Amino acid sequence: MFKKILQPVDLYESISDIKIRSSFINRFSDMEIILVHVFNSGFGSEINARSRLSYLAGELNNIGINTRTSLRFGHVASEIAMAATEEEAEMIYMTASKKSFLVSSLMGSITEDVVRLSDVPIFVHKQRPVIRETESLKKVVFATDFKIAAKRARPYVKMLGKLVPELIILHVGERASDPHAEKIRLEHVQTRLKELKEKFNDDYKNIKYFSRIGSPARNIIEAVDDAGADLVILGRLNEPFPSKILGSTCARVTSRVKSSVLLIP
Repeated sequence: MFKKILQPVDLYESISDIKIRSSFINRFSDMEIILVHVFNSGFGSEINARSRLSYLAGELNNIGINTRTSLRFGHVASEIAMAATEEEAEMIYMTASKKSFLVSSLMGSITEDVVRLSDVPIFVHKQRPVIRETESLKKVVFATDFKIAAKRARPYVKMLGKLVPELIILHVGERASDPHAEKIRLEHVQTRLKELKEKFNDDYKNIKYFSRIGSPARNIIEAVDDAGADLVILGRLNEPFPSKILGSTCARVTSRVKSSVLLIP
């Protein structure tokens, strides 16, 4: 699994909440969790911030979660993304509640900025309604268009088979211009989906696959909701801001889907 996971923390959060979240993500880590906090001099002293961060790490280490800390200074999202690169973290873990996760465009959200800036996979954990220490992932949806971004996500799909029993592979495409071409397209899609299923046969207890036609974002969200999936995995293109971030499939799915999201750059 992931050797290092970066977890941004607010020093005003309760230790119980941080313990529960860290216990959840610790199952994804083979080595350590790095607690990172970006300090703002307008809110308290640096000495107190370091002390609080050290206390949080100590509490996690006491319950068997290998933890260390990183205190940063500057723009929050930029520093989180930079810390992930410098620490060679393999995933950034962030939480998003319905209240804090902006509904449509994500603008103004630290999470959106981190997604835009990071070259590291990001796990956006949707709290439904709160994270529980016993929470587990039972179903994961892998949305693929068979292109390069989705191909980069495949190793992570395979990796999660150690923790998740059921995989649903989804392809959303456009209807061909005539019935004959549509028949050929569908046959090609089914062949590709079957090939993907075979790649993950040894990793999951149960695998389903299907295709839909229409808007990728809308169909992914509907499929995840219909399946009651806990997580959707998406490969994303690193697009320069502002580019298409507000209208991209990844941005719309991340902001609107009820499940958690793993974004692979």
